[in-house]
Order: sequence, then structure tokens, then C-alpha cells
Amino acid sequence: MLFPNDEENSEALLNLLYKKNIKKAKIILLKGENGRTLVEKNLSKNNFNISVIECYKKSFKIISSLSIKQWRAYKINTLIITSGDVLKKLNEVIDVLNKNEWLFRCKIFVVGYRLAEIAKKIGWKDIIVCNYANNENLLKIIKKHN
Repeated sequence: MLFPNDEENSEALLNLLYKKNIKKAKIILLKGENGRTLVEKNLSKNNFNISVIECYKKSFKIISSLSIKQWRAYKINTLIITSGDVLKKLNEVIDVLNKNEWLFRCKIFVVGYRLAEIAKKIGWKDIIVCNYANNENLLKIIKKHN
């Protein structure tokens, strides 16, 4: 079950765990290296028996200036972003001219309001928020807005 933001997601998870009365269950939380800690903190604070395993590490592909030229030549005007790290990485690797003339003019679809806030702070204006990260919902929202 997914909700529009992490706080609601965390609360819903706690409610589900209480409802199912699994307070004594041993819970393993799988997350990425240096991942967010909201769910972990809430479970620990509520005395759930939790172990955390960092089971994956993000590795970003190098984006060359040639790639950016190709994207612009293909007239790419819409992006789908499901990670705050990806938003930040794009902001880091794309030069100011390409950001202002192309990147920030693209429509951007993000998953959740947290990512929308990050995108807005970085410089995007045309931001569409998708509440769910599954393919069916993303396609539905994209079709609606394009």
C-alpha cells in the first residue's frame, strides 16, 4: 500500500502492524545504503523488534555532454523521476545553460510530494505528482497530462 508521502506511509505501516498484532514479530527492514530512516525510527520508537539490512547501493551512470545533446536533439520534453537522488544528480551533472534552456522547461512527473518539493527547489516549474509508483498509475497520469 502506497500513500502520497513518507509520513503517511510510515503511519499506515505502523497501523497495519498493530492491527495484525505482530508486535512480537521479528521484522527485517531492507533498504539501500544510506537510505532514509523514517520507517526504521518509527518502528524502533514503537518497540517493534527490527533489524535493518542495507541490501543495495545506487550506482549512477555517467551522463556525458553528448548524451545531453542527443536528448535535446530528440526533443525530449518530459521526464519521469522516482528518486530524489536522480533529481539531485541531474542538477549536478547538467550545465547551467542546458538546465535553463532545456532541462527546467521539461515537464516532470515525480512520485510523491517530497520529490515535487525537491524538484521545485532545484528549478522545475511544470511538476506533476503521481501518488503511486506502479507502472499502471504512472501511465494513467502521463496519458492524462500529455
